[in-house]
Order: sequence, then C-alpha cells, then structure tokens
Amino acid sequence: MDYRYLKNIRNLNAFFRGASSSEIKSILEKLTALYENVKSQEEAKLKEQQEREAFLSGLLNSLDSHNYTIDDLAALKGLKTNKAKMKPRYEYVDLNGETQYWSGQGKIPTEMKKVMDRDGITDKKHYLIPDEED
Repeated sequence: MDYRYLKNIRNLNAFFRGASSSEIKSILEKLTALYENVKSQEEAKLKEQQEREAFLSGLLNSLDSHNYTIDDLAALKGLKTNKAKMKPRYEYVDLNGETQYWSGQGKIPTEMKKVMDRDGITDKKHYLIPDEED
C-alpha cells in the first residue's frame, strides 16, 4: 500500500471504519513515535550537511586567503589532477630572494603583491615574461 493513500481524509475514514477510539489512539501514538524518529533523522542529516558545508566553505576561504588552490591540496595528498599545468606568464623575485612564477590565472599571489608594494610598482605587466618567438 502506498502511504499517500492515507493522506486523504476519506481514505482514512474508510480505512478505520469500525475501529474503536482506543485502537485509533494506539495507532496515533505509534505514528507520533514514528514521526519523531523520522524528524530527528532528517534534522541530524540537515545538521551534518550544514556542518560539512560550513567546514568546506571555511577551508576554501582559508585556501583563498593564503593563495592556495585545490591543485596544491591534491599535490600535498599525492593525488593527480586532470588540470594541465599552465605556462607561467609572470616572473618575480620574492622577499626571500627566490624566483617565483605565476600563470596569471586567479588572484595575484600575496608575495607578488608584497614585492610590488616594496618596489612601488602598480602594474603587474612589469613582471611579464617576454614571449619567446622562434
């Protein structure tokens, strides 16, 4: 039997015709217990989903604020990604004296911003790697 049958009051009247009030009360108590159980399961599932979304959102915000990507996480975990590595378009020497590269995709790296501030440079084009023409 489909439970939707019991959503209609006429079907309920027909189904419980001849049942005593104590029998209907007993069934009602069992349905109430079932309702509470289903409701608590739904609430637990919703809470778990909200906690997961909040965690992942916080993680993505943290990665973004530190200028990391999902690919960086995958590399740390030793996973291979399908994303092809982009050719670097910008080259700069960071505050530690190490040469760094940036593909030009996404936000300007924090270290590059610090170097630009230090050198008084406002245009990232200053760090463009010249195109090699054959």
